[in-house]
Amino acid sequence: MNLRYEQRLQVAARIILDDDASSGDAPPSEEELGIRATLKPHQVEGVSWLIRRYKLGVNVVLVRFAIFFSG
Repeated sequence: MNLRYEQRLQVAARIILDDDASSGDAPPSEEELGIRATLKPHQVEGVSWLIRRYKLGVNVVLVRFAIFFSG
């Protein structure tokens, strides 16, 4: 099967979205993630998102932007 780049992206996106849909609503606990800290809910969600991507073999890059304005 010889897919064009756009088709491969669509297939990969479908796999990721299907995995996210089947992952359930309850995020894993800190113990399940192997973390020895108390995480806030959004942090648990972010770490579990990263782990799901890793298990799927998907590379991700997290970037934090800070915009400063001077008057």
